[in-house]
Amino acid sequence: MSTSTSPSARYRFGGAGKAGVLLGLSMRQAAPLVAGCVWLTLALMAGVPWLAIVGPFVGALVSFGRLRGAPLYDVAIPGARLAMAHRLRRATWVRRSLLAGGPGYDDDLPEALVGLELLDVEAVWDGMPTTAGVVRDRRAGTVSVVVPIWASGFAVSSLAEQDALVAGWAGALAPLARERCPVCRLTWQQWTRPVGLGGHLRFLDEQPARLTGSSAAKDYDELLAVQAPATIGHEILLTVTVDQRRVRRRRQAAVAAGVEVAIDEVRLLAARLEAAGVRTSGPWSGIEIATGVRARSDPARLAQVDGLRRSLAAAAGKGAIEWGPLALRAEWGRAWVDGSVHRTLRVAAWPMLPVAADWLSPLLSQADATLSVTVVLEPVPLRDAAAAANRELTALEADHGQKERHGFRLTARERRRHHDVEAREQELAAGHPEFRHAAFITVTAPDADQLDDATARVEQAAAQSLLDVRLLAARQAEGWVCSLPLGRNVRAGVLS
Repeated sequence: MSTSTSPSARYRFGGAGKAGVLLGLSMRQAAPLVAGCVWLTLALMAGVPWLAIVGPFVGALVSFGRLRGAPLYDVAIPGARLAMAHRLRRATWVRRSLLAGGPGYDDDLPEALVGLELLDVEAVWDGMPTTAGVVRDRRAGTVSVVVPIWASGFAVSSLAEQDALVAGWAGALAPLARERCPVCRLTWQQWTRPVGLGGHLRFLDEQPARLTGSSAAKDYDELLAVQAPATIGHEILLTVTVDQRRVRRRRQAAVAAGVEVAIDEVRLLAARLEAAGVRTSGPWSGIEIATGVRARSDPARLAQVDGLRRSLAAAAGKGAIEWGPLALRAEWGRAWVDGSVHRTLRVAAWPMLPVAADWLSPLLSQADATLSVTVVLEPVPLRDAAAAANRELTALEADHGQKERHGFRLTARERRRHHDVEAREQELAAGHPEFRHAAFITVTAPDADQLDDATARVEQAAAQSLLDVRLLAARQAEGWVCSLPLGRNVRAGVLS
């Protein structure tokens, strides 16, 4: 992404996708065609011409076919896995024990959460001892720390002030794109939900000096009634994920060294964000991560979860062990988790037109839906980013030459893609860091009908923000996990 030098900056996003390997086709789309041609050759050599046509036919079907509106090459494997789970009656997972911390049930988690472990470690924050929650991913070899952040005032700031804030945030993130940086991923999550004015009304009822019969009180009550449907709550979390393989152990165990480095990186990043106008607090403890996961998994239990946060078990440090769901059922276009249903959309294309700094406001201010907007950033060292841009530019030029030789014309989108890669190469040469990125929107509702209505409203809000969003087909369980403050991303190669 780059900016212009005008007083009110306009931000441009490069085209989605990577350079094609065969006539503009991606590797996953071209592989079935190549496999079909190999099948054709082998069948003809074996003397069975009637079987030879099967390979190209199946290859073309997988490369260009669609299943429920999604490209077949993209959903074939997860779709087959999901269909097999339904066939074997394993699509619904139920916790074996309601006492989640009992012996033998420590890892009683659904498949999408297998390998995750929630730890409490002693740390020092702002010179004071504290307890930090750490999410260890045994499958990926990473540890993650969650920090709540607040950036008040951005929505009401002028365009110039917004541009200055964005530049400050970019400067805070830039050091993470250094060589051999242990931070492999940053995950920004905003959880938005309608909250109403119940708390404020209870506060007013407790005031003995309130004049309920006055005309001023009636006018104020009417104003509250008008504003209640549009009152929403926002919670923004930053999850910093460290790859244990990049950490120097110093005679420590891999997990202990990774946790120490993760706390240090979060402390340094928080200091830079504070200087850029973003307020932070200490890292979440284990019980705070657990209650955050449970609240996002089933918002209907929010009052119960808040009670757990203030319970005696939490105060004694014994409540963080129960953080997984009670039941999970994954379907093609939604995932049922406890008493709520979730649907995850992925951002397939970013704005094609230049946008202002507040371009996401229509989506983030959605008032009548419970949703989580997740942005995943992976820092790329400058040398690796420059080499990747050079390879991509070379591949694009070769692909364009191949198309011209075979009589295919270049589309406007392909010409723009070439221009975007050239601009990115120039920005890297000027020293600007690069982050691979992906975004997901998870909509939550009490039942399927309300989920469909909320999804339609969220899709309209995303279109107002110039985003092209599409269903994360056959991977809804992974999408739900991606919306949680656990540092685990969708394993689908969706980062661009």
